[in-house]
Amino acid sequence: MKPDDLVEGLNAILAHSPVFSDSSLIVDVIANPKAGGFSRIHHSKKRLDELKEMVRRAVSLPKRTSPFSLKLHLTERCGHAAAIVQRILDHSASNGKDSYHLIVTAGGDGTSLETAERLTKLPESEKNRFGIVRLPFGTGNDGSEGRDLIVALERFLGNARFERKPALCVTPSEEGGALPRYSFNIASIGLDAYVADMTNRLKRAFPGDSYKFWVNVGTLFYDRVYNVVEMGLKAWNKEKLMLDSKCPRLLVAMGASGNRQYGSNKKILPTEDNCVAVAQTSLFRKLILKGPIEHGRHDNIPELVHFTADKLLIEYSERVPLQCDGETNILAKCDFPLTMERIYNAYNVLVPV
Repeated sequence: MKPDDLVEGLNAILAHSPVFSDSSLIVDVIANPKAGGFSRIHHSKKRLDELKEMVRRAVSLPKRTSPFSLKLHLTERCGHAAAIVQRILDHSASNGKDSYHLIVTAGGDGTSLETAERLTKLPESEKNRFGIVRLPFGTGNDGSEGRDLIVALERFLGNARFERKPALCVTPSEEGGALPRYSFNIASIGLDAYVADMTNRLKRAFPGDSYKFWVNVGTLFYDRVYNVVEMGLKAWNKEKLMLDSKCPRLLVAMGASGNRQYGSNKKILPTEDNCVAVAQTSLFRKLILKGPIEHGRHDNIPELVHFTADKLLIEYSERVPLQCDGETNILAKCDFPLTMERIYNAYNVLVPV
């Protein structure tokens, strides 16, 4: 499957789509041709079969009466999606009354992250003009609107609307000079960010999903690569202090909401709580706990605590990896204290009515 095949299928689907049937619809597709859904034979064939099925369902519907336009943009490098989206936003013909502008991403975590971040940074007066649909063309697809095209494209076959969704803003200390980063699924520091970093490094040389392999390796070697020392953690929810503690920690993760997963469906936030912290423990305990934590079986694990928070303040005196929706950086001592804050009503996603 190639990006042109996707656009051809989307064109057939939109020609029969009742989405925003009383208005014109502008659609821009941002595709990464190197993403697994295009470049890996097994994933590509699966996505193509799903697309054909959705086209078959769409053509049985009445023809769309209001106009739509569809344009494809291909990314060529890291950061290119952000530049493309900004150009789209700056030159959009939508006015929020007579038309709607939808940006469809077909790539991995990086493509989705860069696109959603640009929508989040729009002035409030402009946000209602634009929305996003993230198609599952990566290897993990934890932040997409469904893990296959049947789920993701189903919203085009019925009534749908833009719905505001939350995001996370991760802000390092001003002393370090690093800029804030955004996350639309889960942001975290520690062991799981190390696993994400090593997965990304291996993926550059050997495309595919090596997350499970690096979970096993990271469990053994993380605290040999990074010093695990006392971490200060404060958490607020609705301006009320919920947690204030200090202890050595393997990881702290915050989701835009609860009931979220990453690393190809690893249920790191299996409940309504949107935060989790895991304390340092022995190698033997790590090996025992790895499986239950991966599969969301978090009950009766004393090293693990779940809680709900709108804001975290993290103090740390060592370098540590950070991941935001699978994209990683290494935080230095000067990046602390670090804040993670949930932003409500940050951007629009097209959702079924």
